[in-house]
Amino acid sequence: MKFIIIGAGVSGVLSAVALTRAGHEVEVYERAERLRSGGNGVMVWHNGTAIMRDLGLRLDGLGRRIDRADVWSYDGRPLLRTDMAEIAGELGSHGMGVMRGRILERAVEALPEGTLRFGKECLRIREGGPGRSARVTVEFSDGTRAEGDVLIGADGYRSAVRQHLFGDDPARPTYLASWHGTTSVPIELESDHIVPTYYGKVGLCTVHPVGEGLTHWAFEVPWNGGARHLAAADGERAHEMNLRRAQVLRKLFGGWAGPVPQLLDVVKGEDIGVAPHVIHRVPRWWGRGPVTLAGDAAHAVPPRVGMGVNQALEDAWVLGQVFSGPGDPVASLRRYERVRRPRARRVRSRAVMMRRGNRMMLMMKATRDGLQSTKMLRSNIISCSNYLNGHVD
Repeated sequence: MKFIIIGAGVSGVLSAVALTRAGHEVEVYERAERLRSGGNGVMVWHNGTAIMRDLGLRLDGLGRRIDRADVWSYDGRPLLRTDMAEIAGELGSHGMGVMRGRILERAVEALPEGTLRFGKECLRIREGGPGRSARVTVEFSDGTRAEGDVLIGADGYRSAVRQHLFGDDPARPTYLASWHGTTSVPIELESDHIVPTYYGKVGLCTVHPVGEGLTHWAFEVPWNGGARHLAAADGERAHEMNLRRAQVLRKLFGGWAGPVPQLLDVVKGEDIGVAPHVIHRVPRWWGRGPVTLAGDAAHAVPPRVGMGVNQALEDAWVLGQVFSGPGDPVASLRRYERVRRPRARRVRSRAVMMRRGNRMMLMMKATRDGLQSTKMLRSNIISCSNYLNGHVD
């Protein structure tokens, strides 16, 4: 069976790995001119690292193992401690901080040469008709086309494939944004296997190592029209905009407990990227005929929930499972959607709940032993994972 995948992000490339391992022919088309091997740092939970391992990706030297996650108040008061090493012992795989681009590089190693095609922007999609013999054709901006038995839209929250399926159905803004970057910053952390997150009444700051001597940091702040002009800058305005970005962060977070001010002292404006948060509705079906969606194209959620990359990995794993043998491709796509929908909706509900969680978090009494928060995280990881539940029925 031949699969056409639009988008060479985590969901697209890992889906290609899973489907190739299942014995299928796969072509991945990406509108960028090269693999996006940079990008931001991400947390991969225990289910995600297990999926990568089972799909044959090399994990040696990839990212940094995370053994504990601590939550602090902006004034230095300890709130929660989560023992991720204990969860790793129970689930058989550790959590990891890693650069998104490094995951892609390891995934490409597992693909046949020529699987990825760059500089290919999807313009239109034509479905060949009903029934098992239906084919789908994709036309690209350079005048070329591709034809296959199945089309998977893994082209992000502004997906052209989702637009084809549902018309105007954009991801909704949450009016929050991450101001983030990944740099080598000389700040004192308790350990490079611990992720600290600091909560204030308005925003938060999280810091985690991603390997190779790098640290990913992110400040979450309200996002409105008044600040929107800080999202991008070019030409002569670039230097001014970079200075203003750094000034805004220092004004909002400079009075917090350490190491947040120390981090701000070494972060430069040009290090700061701004990513508005969005969230998708998760439809009853996110496909039609020989076409479906994966990753953010199907179920984008804000980064606070920490499940974006992990849900993309879950999509890839389930796709590999439902196409592991012969069968009607259209029926297999609907099975994939049916299996993934409840977990994706659970993640979305959690994202909505967490969106206004700062004040509630700050009202908590310190629970440094971490027993309850460790149980909660373990339960959440399992409940949002098809892989850890071991079935695709």
